[in-house]
Amino acid sequence: MSKTNVRAPQPFWKQWGLIKAFGERDLKSKFNGTALGWLWSLVVPLASLGIYTLIFGGLFQMQPPGIASRHEGVGVFAIWLFAGLTVWGFFQNSINAGINGLLGSGGLLQKVYFPAYSPVLGSCMAVGVQSLIEMGILLVVLLFLTNIGWTWLLIPFFLVLLTVFTGAVSVMLAIWNVHVRDLAHLVGVILNLMFYATPIIYNPSIIPETVFGLPARTIIEAMPVAEFIGLFRSLVYELNPGSIGTWLAALAWTVLALLGAVWVTRRWGSDLGERI
Repeated sequence: MSKTNVRAPQPFWKQWGLIKAFGERDLKSKFNGTALGWLWSLVVPLASLGIYTLIFGGLFQMQPPGIASRHEGVGVFAIWLFAGLTVWGFFQNSINAGINGLLGSGGLLQKVYFPAYSPVLGSCMAVGVQSLIEMGILLVVLLFLTNIGWTWLLIPFFLVLLTVFTGAVSVMLAIWNVHVRDLAHLVGVILNLMFYATPIIYNPSIIPETVFGLPARTIIEAMPVAEFIGLFRSLVYELNPGSIGTWLAALAWTVLALLGAVWVTRRWGSDLGERI
C-alpha cells in the first residue's frame, strides 16, 4: 500500500507558500545548464515573432489597425502580432507546464499530501514571469512610439482575469491528464488548432460574417482566448478601454473556468499519488 501522508485540505490562500516554492523550483531548473540562461526566455518568442512577421506581414501583406493613425507597415504589424503572441504564449505554455508540473511531482506526492493544484499553479507562475518580461518589452516599444494612454491603467485588471482563467484551465487539464494520459497529446493537437483559429496572426476583419449560414466571425471572436487577446490589444495597442460586453465575456469565461477547476479538484484531485 502507498504510504502517502494524507492531511485535511487547507484553504487556497494557505497554500501560497507551497505554490511559490514550486514556481521557484521551475524557474531555477528551466534554463539550468544552458549557455544563454534566461536570455532563452526572449530568444524563442522573438524568433517566432520574426518568422510570423516575415511570412504574414511581409509575404502576405497582413494589415493591422494603425497605431493612432500615425504609424503603419510591417513594423507595426509586428507590434500588433507580439501583443497577441504574448497572451497566447502565456495561455499555451501554462497549460503544457501545468500538465508536466503535476506529473513531475508524482514522486513527492506519493510521500506527502499536498493539493494537486499547487505544482500546476507553481508552473503557471514560472511561465507568468517570462510573459511579464515579454509584456514589458512590448510596453517599452509602444512607449517609444508614444502610443500610451489611460487605458494602460486597466492592464492589472486584465491580468487578474487572464491569470485566473489560465490557471483554472491548467488545473482542470492537469488533473484530468493523470486519469487519462492520452489527454496531454489531445491537448497539444487542440492547442495547435486553436492557434490558427484564434485571431492571433491575422486580423479578424478578414473573416466572413457568415459561412454556410453560420455567424463565423462572431463565433471566432467569442472564443475565450480570442476575447482576452482582443481586449489586451484594445488596451495597449488601440488605446481603447474595450466594450462592456468584452469585459463581461472575459469575466464570464474566468468565473466558468474557476468553478470548473474547483469541481474537478474536489471530484478527481485527491489521491493522485497512487495514479502518477
